[in-house]
Amino acid sequence: MSDNEKKLLHVLGRNPEISIKELLTHTTYRWERTVKRKLKQLKEQHILYGPFYDINYSSLCRNPFHKLFCILETNQSYEIVIPYLKLIDSLKWIYPVLSSHKKVLNVAFFSSNDAALVKILEMLKDNDIITDYIVRVWCTKRMVETPNLFGDPNPSLDNLLDPCDLPDMSFGHHNTDWNECDISILPYLERGEKLIEILRKENNQHSKRWTYEQIKYSREKMVKNGLIEKMYGFSPFPLDQCVRFHLFLRTEDTALTQRILYNFARGARLYKLYVLCEEWGWISCSSHRQFLTNLMYKLDQIHQITEREIYHIRSFPNKKYYLNQPMELRYFDFETQTLEYPYHVYEEKIKERIESEQLILSR
Repeated sequence: MSDNEKKLLHVLGRNPEISIKELLTHTTYRWERTVKRKLKQLKEQHILYGPFYDINYSSLCRNPFHKLFCILETNQSYEIVIPYLKLIDSLKWIYPVLSSHKKVLNVAFFSSNDAALVKILEMLKDNDIITDYIVRVWCTKRMVETPNLFGDPNPSLDNLLDPCDLPDMSFGHHNTDWNECDISILPYLERGEKLIEILRKENNQHSKRWTYEQIKYSREKMVKNGLIEKMYGFSPFPLDQCVRFHLFLRTEDTALTQRILYNFARGARLYKLYVLCEEWGWISCSSHRQFLTNLMYKLDQIHQITEREIYHIRSFPNKKYYLNQPMELRYFDFETQTLEYPYHVYEEKIKERIESEQLILSR
């Protein structure tokens, strides 16, 4: 990437609502069409992604609702395991982990009933679909840091314990009633589709008869009330030079863990997002391969970190076994403003699949 392209991405990452005209003033390009062409090229190179809308799902409904991060181990092939997971509507994403001695999946579910979801995982374990699992609850807002493309691709971690002003990571709460138009267009916004595309798909595929003004008003309403936030993502390097990993770590003090999450590779040339999962901190990174090579050694030097786990992601988007899908919202109750998933239905579907596969194997 040229310096001009890097500057372009920096401005866009920090000001996702900026217009092309305003964006031009932060570069040395002379024409708006040049900026548009550059953005198109960066998307085609799989460096720039978006715009899309990040959902603050804690503002979505009145009932308890959050995300569960699951680490699943299995002796089965991914072709066997993943179809079972897809029977659960609240599934958000699946990332296979690069491992030489066992098969591991990092999986996220939205949850309206943690115990019911754990019961399903236990059933999968009892039937040897998976061999073990760990469940961790997201307890804070997801924080996102776009790369400093002029930063160090292999930064030191000597500053992890430094004092800092921590950002507010607290969840929002349900403070606005959402209507059918709001909920209908939310998955499209999450994918980054334009309003005119949303209008066409809703009216053609579902005969909703929304107007453009209704859809525009719904988006503005969701932005104003903190349900969605516009953003761009961009890769710190071309994909063939990048690795992606998930890192869990914990200390004896949650405040210290939060400080480490904030300071971790801050200002470096990597893409990072982080949350607290109860007493654990979780970081997801896209970085240069060199940074991952000695990461665990660097973390081992910090005795305040009592436990650490790293999961090297096997697949990037559009690769085999990778899945990332919008939140399933068809169970949203407009009268009560709640979203509750039918876990008993998922149990029955999984039982039927297990019985069906056992019958096939016994023939």
